[in-house]
Amino acid sequence: MAIQIFSPKLDANRRIIVISDIYGNYDAFTQLLAKVNYTREDYLILLGNLVERGPESLRTLRYIMELSRSRRVFAVTGDMDILSREVFRADRNHELLQYVLRNHSLVRDMCIESGIRLAPDVNMHSIKLALREQYAEEFEFLLTMPHVIETPKFVFAHAQIMPGDLNEMEPREVYRADAFLNKGFSFDRYVVVGHWPTLRYPEYKRCANPIIQRTRKIICVDGGMTMLRDGQLNALIIPNCESEDFSYASVDGYPKKKALNSQNGGLDRHLIQEPDNRVKILKTSGDMCYCRQEKTELNFWIPKVFLTQTPNGCFTEDYTDYQLRVTFGDEVSVVLETSRGTLIKRDGVTGWYYGMLQ
Repeated sequence: MAIQIFSPKLDANRRIIVISDIYGNYDAFTQLLAKVNYTREDYLILLGNLVERGPESLRTLRYIMELSRSRRVFAVTGDMDILSREVFRADRNHELLQYVLRNHSLVRDMCIESGIRLAPDVNMHSIKLALREQYAEEFEFLLTMPHVIETPKFVFAHAQIMPGDLNEMEPREVYRADAFLNKGFSFDRYVVVGHWPTLRYPEYKRCANPIIQRTRKIICVDGGMTMLRDGQLNALIIPNCESEDFSYASVDGYPKKKALNSQNGGLDRHLIQEPDNRVKILKTSGDMCYCRQEKTELNFWIPKVFLTQTPNGCFTEDYTDYQLRVTFGDEVSVVLETSRGTLIKRDGVTGWYYGMLQ
């Protein structure tokens, strides 16, 4: 399959709103559009992974389709969007059924809406045939999205762009590639991507805001909503197709509270992230476990809910022990309240707060 590139002619007087990795989070998506005051005069560019994993894939997809009929909406293919191709395969019925039974997904939403029973003994091939007919319009929208959108000043893709001729890239290279920012590439026009959460780039603190590297002309938008506990949905705002005066907004869906005490930021801060997230539990106290990270032999208090026991050992979700600087009256997002403090976000940065909240 050849790479599909769409090159729209953009009006220089209109804003461009860029959002990636919505993952079926309809409420967050619509709240974010409202927060940036999105209107029919704006361009809306969606960097793939519109569906799967989140709670309302079908509703989100239909809303995007509705917007695209009357507004300037362009979307590119993400690695989760192409799961729709499985409905058109004659094989892998068991694998698709197991996926649908275990996960929030577009196919699951379609089955629920259609009254199709989902159970380990159903005939997935027959279900595929029924869904193809009933949801032909939805599948066509997903399966005809281009891989790349380009303008004279910008290139938009789901995961990465390689230097050189875009037409020489394979589709899989565009929508399935991790940690694009770490590959050392630089470009002569801005490359804007999602896919890899910005939370996983910083070396010493977790920040979910977009990363804008002006010298290399790379912008990473994915805030990790759904994928990571402390993620958020970001919108990059480009004033017009000639401008580099970027700004952004975000929503995270967490309860908001005000800090009743100030605290200084911690000097020592450490991160645990895949693939170095194997830990050993040294002791347990209520809802927290004192753990040793096997790679570094550093010790951390980690919430129990972050930990998963497997036959290969104990593993934690991405974790930080960073103590955030907080000033009295600051509004923060409450990620998790524990007996040893509150994991919060402030201005996109995750850390611990040990004061009172209201």
